[in-house]
Order: sequence, then C-alpha cells, then structure tokens
Amino acid sequence: MTRASCASDSKPKLRADSLADSVAMLMALTAVQPLVSFARGLLFCRWLRPEQLGQWDMALGFLTLLAPLVVLGIPGSLGRYVEYYRQRGKLGRYLALSTATTIVLTLAAIAVLIVSASSFARLIFGTGGAASMIGWMAICLGPLVAFGFITELLNAARLYRVVSLLQLLRSAGFLLLGATALFAWSMSATSVLAAYGLASALSVAVGLYWIRHADWSSAQGVPATSDSIWLKVMPFALWVWMSNNLSNLFEIVDRYMIVHYSGLSSDDALALVGNYHSSRVVPLLIVIFATMLGSILLPHLSHAWETGRRQAVDVQLRLALKLLAFALSTGAAVFLLIAPLLFSTLLENKYQAGLAVLPWTLVYCIWFGLAMVAEMYLWIREEARLASVALFLSMLLNVGLAVVLLPRYGLLGAVLACSASKLTLLLLVYGFNRTLGLTGDAAIWLSVALPAALLLGARPALAVYAVVLLWAVASPRWLCAGEKQQLAHVLGGYWDKLLSLVGRRQPAAA
Repeated sequence: MTRASCASDSKPKLRADSLADSVAMLMALTAVQPLVSFARGLLFCRWLRPEQLGQWDMALGFLTLLAPLVVLGIPGSLGRYVEYYRQRGKLGRYLALSTATTIVLTLAAIAVLIVSASSFARLIFGTGGAASMIGWMAICLGPLVAFGFITELLNAARLYRVVSLLQLLRSAGFLLLGATALFAWSMSATSVLAAYGLASALSVAVGLYWIRHADWSSAQGVPATSDSIWLKVMPFALWVWMSNNLSNLFEIVDRYMIVHYSGLSSDDALALVGNYHSSRVVPLLIVIFATMLGSILLPHLSHAWETGRRQAVDVQLRLALKLLAFALSTGAAVFLLIAPLLFSTLLENKYQAGLAVLPWTLVYCIWFGLAMVAEMYLWIREEARLASVALFLSMLLNVGLAVVLLPRYGLLGAVLACSASKLTLLLLVYGFNRTLGLTGDAAIWLSVALPAALLLGARPALAVYAVVLLWAVASPRWLCAGEKQQLAHVLGGYWDKLLSLVGRRQPAAA
C-alpha cells in the first residue's frame, strides 16, 4: 500500500469518476450483475435441499456479520477520510496504518474461529455437528475482508468503474465456481462456501493490480496538523463499525430467531430458513443496490461537504432518495408479476412458503435500502452514532415482535416482525437527518409509503406507480424545480455524449 502511494508521478494514474459517472456505472452494472446474482440464487435454490440452502444462508449471514466486526470499522471510514488526509498531505501514512491494522485483526479472528469451531457451530447452525463448516468459513474470512477493504479504498478514490468491474467479476466467478463445485464435489452448502471464498480471493488479486495504478498522491491543499490519525479517525470509525455491525446483525437476527426460537428441530429450522432465503433472492439485490449507491454517494458528498458546497449535499441526497424509492418499488412490482411462475417451474414448488411472504420481503428490503442511503448524511455530519441508535432500537423491536409472532405464525410472523423494524429504522434515520439540518419536503415522506403499495398485489401497485409518475411530471410537488433541473442536466449530458458517439460512427459507417 505504501509503495503504491509513493509511486512515481510518471506512471499513468486512473481518473477519478464524477458522481454522475459513478451513478451511471452503477446503473450499467445493474443491467448485468443482478442477472448473474438472480441466476445464481435460483440455481442454488433449485439444486440444494432446503436444509442445505438454509445452512448456506446462515454461513453467509455470519460471514457478512463477522467481516466488518473484526476490522473495527477501519475500511468503512476510508470513504470519509481519504480525501481529508489527501488534502493535508498525510494520505500515505493513513493508508499504511489502516492496511496493517486490518491485516492483524483479520488473522486474529481466523485463529479464534478455528480454535472455537464447535461453539460457533452451535451458535450459527443450532448444532455442534456442523463444526467442519466453521473451518471453511475461517478460510473464507481472509479473502472476504480483503475484498471489502480493496473496494472501499477504490471507492474512496472515486474509481467506481473499477469497483463495479470487481463486483461483477466476483459475482460471475462465484456463479461459475459454485456450479462447478456442486456438480464436481457435492450438492452441499460446503461446496457453495468454498466457491465463494475462491471467487473473493481471485477478485482480490485483480483489485490489487488496479490499486497500483490509482492516484494516491497528496494534494496539500489544507495546512497539515499534528493531530494523531487514530485520534481523528477512530471515534468516527468505531461508530461506523457499530453501525455496520448493527446493520448486519439486523439483517440476520430474523434467521437466528428461526433457528433458536421457532421450536423446530435443527434440520426443520434450517429448512424454514431455506424457504425464507428463496423469498429474499431478489429483495436482497435491492439491498445490495442501495448499499452500493450509498457507498458511491459518500465520497462525492464528502468531497462536496469538505469544499464548502453543502447545499449540493442536500439536493443530491434528496433527489437520490426519491428516485430510488420509485425505481425500486416499480421494479419490485414487475418481479411480483412473474414470481409465481418462477417458484412453480424453476424452483419446482419446493419453496411455496417463501412465495407466500415475498411481497413483505420486497417491501422491507426497499425500506432498508432507503435507510442505508439516507444514513450517508449522518456519516457526512460525523454523527454515525445516531445511525447506531436507530439500528439498535429497530433491532430490539424486531426481536421483541419475533418472540411473540414467530411461534404463532411461523415464517410470516418472522417477516412481519422484520418489516415493522425496517420501517422504524427508516423513519428514525429520516428524523435524525431533519434534526441535523437536511432540508426536505412532504414528497420525501412519500418515498416511505411507495413500497407499501406492493402489498396490494403486482397490478394495483403498478397502477399506483403510474399515477405517481404522471404526478411527478406534471407537478412540482414530487420533484421540485431545482431537482428536475439537476436531473435534466445529468440526463442531457449523457444524451449529448450519446449523440456525439453516434456522430463519430456515422462517417465510418458511410
């Protein structure tokens, strides 16, 4: 890392992406990566037995929880402080300290997993007989942490086109390696887990190449201070760490409640988790998309904030939330139209319990995605602790409702408890943002209500969204004049680029 930061200026450097280009890349990625992830999810659901699918779901959920847990929020703070230390001429030292600390913490976590395999197996899978899975999870942890660190670092450098390619590479590699392992090795969760670790490791190797070609030079635009890097970064990093851990725990607590509090045997509980997994294949793509959008917004919003353009932060975030709520809700309604066919044919009617709760999982994943994007304002204001408060209160509500509803209504009870907690989280984050000065209008609250129309069914929801679209075009109450102007400016810029590209090609065609 330090060698990369000290590379000669004669080497070509990668150009940082603008916010509009980053969002455009994200949209282009959504045309490919969701198809890969969707195909992988369907194939794994089709090939694995429900209890094996549930075991994979629990393993992935725990790894997703553990990876940020062990690194104390250090990678998550890169998006906020790379530009800060670049402007003060201390970027190289900041990156070196962050990299070394992350490596040491990860190695320590791997050792703990291996030594306490039986205890972790009982915690995750409800039985000590799955201790062999813990060994594979320990192997996967290193590549998973490294991949997260590299993508956060490249994203902090505003090189989202590279991050997008790495995400796609891992997703496609996981699909190919997973299918190969299932047929060449065994139709089990172990094969899927091994493929996931290998795909992450290969993507890390590619990411290291691109890091060497990024521009890590310091700008020295602001007088350097003698303040300790850790004293500056760690308070924010620890609150980000807490927020990320609560977020990941929030995402998996419903499945832990099923495994430990449903009253079912270990195999039956994992089979129920497998049904739940089938209902979340597409909704989780919504969460992934929203999280990726938040991660690319953060460096750009941070750059605008640090350079004094604070009104731009308000406008960009409000516009992003409104457009995201509409786009995700509309896409979810379209998926609801074809979902019965997918569950009956491709999934061979193995997961009818998952189909029954699908509308609810779509709704709460949209709410959760909106909360993840809205939370970026708390990070910009260095008030990540408020995000942690919102997550903690919402998670307590989730657990409390699940204790009451899960034994009575089964999987539906777990999903209803999760939905109530996700809505509470979104409302709390919106409220905290307003308290800290994020300006808004009544239309921003409509973004909360839009997903709920999915509970009416696919066709009624699409009718609602058509009316909202017409209203947005005809009235300034959904998108104000300034927001429409900014949107038109961005779209107009890409239209001009398209016309320019077509114009260049016409003489060659002639």
